[in-house]
Amino acid sequence: MQGNWTEAPHLAEEMYNLEDALVVGQWLNVFLRKSHVLKIACVAQIVNVISWLHTRGDELLKHPSFYVFQLVSNYARGQALDVLVKAPRVETKKYGDVPVLDVSASHDEATGQGAIFIVNRSLSESVVTDFVWQDGRNPTVCEAWQLAGDDPKALNTWENPNRLVAKPIALPRVSDGRATIQLPPLSFTALRLSLR
Repeated sequence: MQGNWTEAPHLAEEMYNLEDALVVGQWLNVFLRKSHVLKIACVAQIVNVISWLHTRGDELLKHPSFYVFQLVSNYARGQALDVLVKAPRVETKKYGDVPVLDVSASHDEATGQGAIFIVNRSLSESVVTDFVWQDGRNPTVCEAWQLAGDDPKALNTWENPNRLVAKPIALPRVSDGRATIQLPPLSFTALRLSLR
């Protein structure tokens, strides 16, 4: 005890892995795609208790899901866009075959900023994908971030806190309304765009 404060014991400090981060990415994509009816979504647990952030003394451990949430919450603005996704399909036990890519996008007319969020659900296959702006515009990709790994059960620990973090990647160039990017398996990718 310090003064009259009691130090709380460590309880329910869930560890989150890459698989969890990709599920978070897919749910955030759903929330963005359905934002015309889903007006607000909150993260109930912020620090330590079943949270993506853990503290120990003056140290902070960020789980992979935190980076996905950080990117979407910082970049998704304005209106959700209705994107057409053509992607290879992957078989699931519960839902049959689904597109290997889960995608959402937003555009803020007032600022001219846009964002694209992509989850590659494949356990083993990279996907080279093309983005096509049907109006022929050539937006500038201002930032590109990726969280990826080769083991869905991999996680960040106090001993290895930076095993899975969002890292900047090479910016794809847009020419004639098209850009190409490679999406590794088990990855979440976020692009911030300027459409002016």
